[in-house]
Amino acid sequence: MKNTKEKSLDDVLMSFKRAITDSFLKDAKSFGFSPSHFEILIYVSEKGPVTMKSIASWLNITPPSASSLVDKLVLKRLVSRFPSDKDRRTVYVKLGEDAHKFFAKLHKKKITLFKKMLDKLNKEEKESLVHILNKCIS
Repeated sequence: MKNTKEKSLDDVLMSFKRAITDSFLKDAKSFGFSPSHFEILIYVSEKGPVTMKSIASWLNITPPSASSLVDKLVLKRLVSRFPSDKDRRTVYVKLGEDAHKFFAKLHKKKITLFKKMLDKLNKEEKESLVHILNKCIS
């Protein structure tokens, strides 16, 4: 059983994650994406060029279903497909021309959301939080 401090920290971290995820999913819907489309964009941005097979596996769906989802992102120029040099049956997906604009908008939104969350803190509390978080990640 978690002690009170661990539970409080867990609750805070989950609240931050939930707020950010909810905000991003609303953005995804405003761009006409499903959560799965958004997940594909995040996956490709984090992993670099990936195979269609790995996308399907990661989402736990069939390759044809993954292909259908990727089609919509290709139309919006957020991802592009290209064949493997070694095996013509293997198709890779990478971020497309407009993906960087899309992620820049999401980044601005994330910063705005963080600022809104931190507005409840005074200057000293904000500085302390930043110091503590930096200490945790280094």
